[in-house]
Amino acid sequence: MSITQLSVNRPTLIVVIFATLLFLGIFSYNNLNYELMPDFTSPAITIAIPYPGASPSEVENSVTKKVEDAVTT
Repeated sequence: MSITQLSVNRPTLIVVIFATLLFLGIFSYNNLNYELMPDFTSPAITIAIPYPGASPSEVENSVTKKVEDAVTT
């Protein structure tokens, strides 16, 4: 008996076979272990420089720019 005769004579069997294959495919897909984005941590550094009595623009021009240039190199 060929697959076409089987499909014509017993259509419910073909529906059950395809439903089982579909279920197994969905089940297998959900159990796949895939990782699109790996876990990583970006390096970060924090530097605090107290400069009492100075204005923000003065601290930025005289201290922060020089420290940033030294740290980035």
